[in-house]
Amino acid sequence: MGANRRKSEEPEVTMDHVLLASGESAPQREARIRSLFGFFDAQGRGYLDHALIERGLAALGMPSESDYARDLLSACGADKDGRVEYGEFKRYMEEKEVELYRIFQAIDVEHSGCISPEELWRALVRAGIQIDDVELARFVERVDKDHNGVITFGEWRDFLLLYPHEATIENIYHYLERVCLVDIGEQTVIPAGISKHIHASSYLIAGGVAGAASRTITAPLDRLKVVLQVQTTRAHIMPAVKHIWKEGGFLGFFRGNGLNVLKVAPESAIRFYTYEMLKGFIVNAKGEGTKADVGTMGRLLAGGTAGAIAQTAIYPLDLLKTRIQTHACEGGKFPSLGSLAKDIWVKEGPRAFYKGLIPSILGIIPYAGIDLAAYESLKDMSKIYILHDEDPGPLVQLGCGTVSGALGATCVYPLQVVRTRMQAQRAYMGMADVFRRTFKHEGLRGFYKGLFPNLLKVVPAASITYLVYEHMKKGLDLE
Repeated sequence: MGANRRKSEEPEVTMDHVLLASGESAPQREARIRSLFGFFDAQGRGYLDHALIERGLAALGMPSESDYARDLLSACGADKDGRVEYGEFKRYMEEKEVELYRIFQAIDVEHSGCISPEELWRALVRAGIQIDDVELARFVERVDKDHNGVITFGEWRDFLLLYPHEATIENIYHYLERVCLVDIGEQTVIPAGISKHIHASSYLIAGGVAGAASRTITAPLDRLKVVLQVQTTRAHIMPAVKHIWKEGGFLGFFRGNGLNVLKVAPESAIRFYTYEMLKGFIVNAKGEGTKADVGTMGRLLAGGTAGAIAQTAIYPLDLLKTRIQTHACEGGKFPSLGSLAKDIWVKEGPRAFYKGLIPSILGIIPYAGIDLAAYESLKDMSKIYILHDEDPGPLVQLGCGTVSGALGATCVYPLQVVRTRMQAQRAYMGMADVFRRTFKHEGLRGFYKGLFPNLLKVVPAASITYLVYEHMKKGLDLE
């Protein structure tokens, strides 16, 4: 109600106001829009489609990912037919320019006809965004084309005209980061687009809730995988399922899931912030560029190292989860978390909480490398053989991610089996002992026990995480 009242009290902005602020005449504006349309429509088709918009954005040095181009196509195309005619393009431009002028006025509190760095900084602070002087200078420099230290409406309009989302100060800052500074890379657990300033805690909440939902729904497969991994005799799925049911009923399939959920938020937070710190360190070591220039090998190194640090930090929880999932039921009761932790500390010592850490860490970097290489290869193949140079949409990306993730998980799975056995059983003298005894008594097949339920987790886990994360973003107003 209050928001509607404030909106109605705002003076109406018309195209006449926009033309006056930009110093253009109507014919000049028409020529500029037609020229921009012609830039995208380089082949003279008379309409724009997804591929043309994506290529045009890339040529302009703007975000050209498939989702960004798709959003712009949707914003321009009124009839949703996958094509944008000139009339639709012009209508979008008119609406966007009015919208941009409205927020330009709100930031220009001194009504000088331009935005000073101080005014931009105050607008960001009012929106709850804290940035340092270096970032503020970079943002102003990116928009200020004539480099006179202030942002005119024409510069503001040209920079944001093709931004397809609502022009709020939060969204504009997010876009500035995306264009100028932030390159999250492929290996972080936080999806691309997260900012280290704006809503960072909200993104961690969204990622945590998504991960918790994914782990809970796929918990039965995780319990079955662990039970099969620790079996030294011939492992069969159905007898293991019956054993879990007999021992704990329906809830038996969710043993250890509470710890799994508890790991999500701290693991994500540690990995994300460590990843960002390491990218900065790598760039500083090179002596040039920004985080965007870290390169594929730099991202792989930073991602693998951050994953190893996060894994080490939460590893005791991982070990406790495995012990709970594999602990025998005594008198119809399972040990509490506190009693189990105390028992491990007293009988095995503090080092026992890190049993299996080495094979766990050894699997992180090759998994990330295989996953990344396979994902990029599959995406390129889909563009050539299936999509005919069109960029892959969400379903194709999800399919590529599923296959690459499954391939990476399969390649490093023997290390998972070794880790789980070291976590669950005291009899082994170390990693080499696990490898030797497993191969001697069970052969190569012993290193792949539980692989099938593990692979069954890949598709639902990825899908659930993606869907819940997107819904959480909307709920937390992160769009």
